[in-house]
Amino acid sequence: MSMYFRQAARRTLLCTASAGRNKQAIKFGTHHHHLHTHNTSSSVVAASAASSTILSREFSAVKKKKAINGGDNKNNELSYQERKDAEKEQRRESWEKKQTRLEHLKTRRDNSPKDVKKTLFRSWWDKELLYHNKLQRMAKKEGKPWRIRVAAMVERLPVVTPDVEDWEREYLDLRDYLMTFGKEYPAETGFMFAPDKPEDHVVESDEEMIAGLPFTPAPRETEADASGDVKTLDRQLKTRLYLTIKSDIEGNLSGSRWTLPSTLAKKDESLLAAAERAVSDSVGSDLKLWCPSNAPMAVNMRVYNDKLPESFRENYFGEKIFYYRVQYDNTGGGVDESAMKADDYAWLTREEIIERIEEERGKHQAKFFHYML
Repeated sequence: MSMYFRQAARRTLLCTASAGRNKQAIKFGTHHHHLHTHNTSSSVVAASAASSTILSREFSAVKKKKAINGGDNKNNELSYQERKDAEKEQRRESWEKKQTRLEHLKTRRDNSPKDVKKTLFRSWWDKELLYHNKLQRMAKKEGKPWRIRVAAMVERLPVVTPDVEDWEREYLDLRDYLMTFGKEYPAETGFMFAPDKPEDHVVESDEEMIAGLPFTPAPRETEADASGDVKTLDRQLKTRLYLTIKSDIEGNLSGSRWTLPSTLAKKDESLLAAAERAVSDSVGSDLKLWCPSNAPMAVNMRVYNDKLPESFRENYFGEKIFYYRVQYDNTGGGVDESAMKADDYAWLTREEIIERIEEERGKHQAKFFHYML
């Protein structure tokens, strides 16, 4: 019954109810319905309830239109096209307010855009994942297997703490001040105690604190930083360093290039054992390493170029390169240049590795090392 009332009311709602002993007339548009006496009261109640609900909805919509047009008098003065233009302008303003609010929600906390790095990573990762899936289908279609190559990221952890940012320095100064003087109350409250020793409430700077030490601290910047020596671990103490070699073990057409130590995995060894063997084959076995996990850090795919020698390609479609993160143990040992098979080596920071790879291979491969290291 209520559905029928709503459908009829959408066409034209003209509800007239006349109570009578023998019949009841309800008019919806051009439709007349005659009800018997015993259904008169229930029909009237249902009709009036449905019609009042629909009328209230329509009246609210009419009020909005009147607000747009400035009332009945102004609405009567406007033409049909002017009323349509006013309604269109109102919808445009409503949409602009919604878009402004959505943009404001992104920066409502600290007035800075949200998820910037996450968005940049997803824009690269989604395309990379689609490309890897495409390579998998191509290899399956051609019926060629993949070679397994394992690369080792030999990492030297920071030796000293990194430089303090300006905002962090301001926070530390404020914290030291509050810890030294504590809370201050008005003098009339009597809560404050007179300092017994004024010298205990002096905040020393870092320079004054270092000058009062009984020994001379080692410099944070070493001679290797000044001279640009990249073959020593006594450089860039505030950040991480990675062992990088220059070699042609990957079968490059352009010859030797900067890369991480790597080797092809054997059938009878684990991937972690292959990573350790990759380091010893490249720079000797004097380096002491610690492996925090048996799981690889990342994986990448490389398709063999048709220009590569057939003796190197064999019947493989390409290589799946698994990257393992291993840490340098500073208890002893280093690169054995006499047993080194690589053409050159260097202990480089993340930024230095990305710069060299971008020069040799382009921005796409450099982006992979940017997110992996």
